[in-house]
Amino acid sequence: MLLLVDDDRLEATLRVDLPPTENLSDLKMWITQVTRLLQRIPNIKDIAVVVYAPDDPSGDNSAPFANLISELEVALARQTIGLRHAWCRQDSRIWDYDSEQDPVVQLVPALDTNETNLSMVLAGSAPLEKPWDGTGIPKWSNAQEIQQMASTQETNIMLSLEAWHESLSLPFTEATAKLHADPARASIHVASLDTKLVRDLLPFLAGEGLESALDVLFGISIDEREGAIAPLADYLLGRGWYAPDWERIDRLWAISRDLLGVAQGEPRQALLCLLAWVEWARGRGSMALVLLEQAVKENAEYELAGLLQRLMEHGVMPAWATDQLRAWRANFS
Repeated sequence: MLLLVDDDRLEATLRVDLPPTENLSDLKMWITQVTRLLQRIPNIKDIAVVVYAPDDPSGDNSAPFANLISELEVALARQTIGLRHAWCRQDSRIWDYDSEQDPVVQLVPALDTNETNLSMVLAGSAPLEKPWDGTGIPKWSNAQEIQQMASTQETNIMLSLEAWHESLSLPFTEATAKLHADPARASIHVASLDTKLVRDLLPFLAGEGLESALDVLFGISIDEREGAIAPLADYLLGRGWYAPDWERIDRLWAISRDLLGVAQGEPRQALLCLLAWVEWARGRGSMALVLLEQAVKENAEYELAGLLQRLMEHGVMPAWATDQLRAWRANFS
C-alpha cells in the first residue's frame, strides 16, 4: 500500500500487488510498474509504504521484502520523490524498515480498542474487514415474478435508458422503493442488462446525462460507429477532461447493488461489472478487482469481467482520480 503525500497532506492511497518472488528481476519489474503509476500523479513529493507480506509459518524474524524497499527508495529518488517511511505487516508482526540498524520487529497492537478505530465505529464509518465481493444482498420478496417478466421481455434500448435515467434522477431510497413496488419497472432494469449497448452506456448515462447518452446511441445507429463511440470509450477508460456527475454515479452504485437481490445469470454479472467500474472510477481499484473476481468466479465466460480485470490489474487509473477538482469525494451524510 502506497500512501502518496503532497507536502503534509495525504493525497491518495494506491494498492499494488507484491511481486511473485523476491528475485531481482521480479523486484525490478514491480518497481518499474510503481514508478510509471506515480509519473501519472502530479504534485507527489513523498510516499510512505506499508507492505502486507504473506504469512510465514517458519517464524523467521528477518524483515520480508527488505530488498524491495531498498530498490524502491533508489528508484523514487530518480523521480525526486522521497520515501518518508516504510513498514511491513506479516501475520501478527510489524517491521519498521526505517530503524538506524536492522529493521525492528514488534507485535501488532490490538486494533479493536484503538482510539482511532473506536471513534470511527462511533461515527459509523469504520473500515470494512475485507472488500465487499457483491455477495450477501437479500433476495427480493418478488424476485421470481420480476425474473419471469424480464425473461419474456424484448429490450427497447430507448425505453431502457429512459427508465434508468429516471431512477438515477431520484434519491436512492425513492428510486429503490419504486423498483421494489413495481415489478414491471424493475423487470425493465433487469432485462436491459442483457443488452451490451445498454450495459455499456449506463456509466456514461449516469455521469454525463441522458442527452449525451442518446447522442452516442444515435451516432452508432446511423453508422458513424467510430466517431460516435469515441466519447463513450474515452469516458469508460477515464480519459480526457470528463468530470462525472458523482451524485448520479453514487446512485448507479446503490441501485445496482440493490438489484443484485433480484438479478441472476448475465444480468447479475453485468451489475457486478457496473459496481466494479464505479469503484475504479472512484479511485478504489482494490474494491473493483474483488467484484470482478466474483463475476469471473460466477461466470468465466462473461467477457466484460475478464477485460475489466486485465485493465485494472495493469494499474490504469482514470484521469479524474488524480485531479482534486474532479475526483470522487465520499459522502458520509
